[in-house]
Amino acid sequence: MKKIKTSIYSRYGKDIYINNSSRGWAIVIMPEEIRIDNYHKEPHIHIKSNRPHLPIKFSKIDEVGLIVELHLEKYNGININELKNELIGEEINDKNKIN
Repeated sequence: MKKIKTSIYSRYGKDIYINNSSRGWAIVIMPEEIRIDNYHKEPHIHIKSNRPHLPIKFSKIDEVGLIVELHLEKYNGININELKNELIGEEINDKNKIN
């Protein structure tokens, strides 16, 4: 049986779910349906789960969690394009924009 450590908290009207297990970790932000995880491959972000995996530059759950927390504080919520920029580490221009 796999052991999963889960925590849930709310901030600025967003529910943040953090799962950590022997298989990997995930941070989910609702209601935007943003999932950042390292299941099945290198760490990546999903937006609305039907979008492609976008690789991120951070590999540890603590680093990603801190970025999400600081982002929530800075924007009093979620700015999806800015969060992607912070996690991916490059500016996303209009022709490559993913909403």
